[in-house]
Amino acid sequence: MTREEFDEFCGSLKSATHVVQWGGASVWKVGGKIFAIMPNQDPAEYQCLSFKVSNLAYEVLCQQPGIEV
Repeated sequence: MTREEFDEFCGSLKSATHVVQWGGASVWKVGGKIFAIMPNQDPAEYQCLSFKVSNLAYEVLCQQPGIEV
């Protein structure tokens, strides 16, 4: 997923707001609380995303291929 695709998806969510902070990271919030971050990275490098999830969702996601914690 590119940063543009990430921003497009997050921007489509109801009440989501976007800020660029922490050295150019794309930070998405709802009600002032962060739910997703994509750091400012060289597009040629491995891309990472961070999402806020429930404890149960975390346990399920950790078992999926390609997910790193």
